[in-house]
Order: sequence, then structure tokens, then C-alpha cells
Amino acid sequence: MNTHTHDPYATIPADARARIEAALTEAADSRRRQLDALPAGDGDPTGAAHRASVHRILVEVEAAQARLARGTFGGCERCGAVIPPERLELRPWTRLCVTCASR
Repeated sequence: MNTHTHDPYATIPADARARIEAALTEAADSRRRQLDALPAGDGDPTGAAHRASVHRILVEVEAAQARLARGTFGGCERCGAVIPPERLELRPWTRLCVTCASR
């Protein structure tokens, strides 16, 4: 992982940052509501898998919010490149640029 001292998120236009932050908040709230509404999944492998998937995404969203707070959001965790705003708007909890994600 390549670490930088600058905030890669600062390179993203303010209007895109606002949309990304709103999307992260909505994704976290939505996943929490989903988890609250889902049954525990005891004895139901499909239900348990769905619950695990929703939980995994919530963890990823919360990790993205933590990166935002630390000033490391928007940088690829593998190569250090700035992740394009379009990718962050599409999937704001992503940790990797398209090139690294496709490897």
C-alpha cells in the first residue's frame, strides 16, 4: 500500500464531495435499516448469507467514513492513485481504483 501525506479527497470537486458524503450516509443508514429488518437467519442459509452480505457492505461503508474522517478517503489502498470521482459516486465505499480492482 502506498501512503501519501496529502488528502486525495481534496482533489475532488466540492459538488461531487457533497454527493459522495450523502451517498455514504444513506448507504450506512440503509444497511442498518436492512439489518434491523432481517431475521437472524438461524437455520436459513440463504437468509444468513443475505444478512452477512448486508453486514459486510455496512462495514465497508463505515470504513469509508473513517477514511473520510482521517483524510485518506479517495486514494487507492493498493497503488495510491486518486480514485476518480465518478467511481466514488457510483460506489463510495470502494478502496481501490479500477485498475487495481480488476487485478
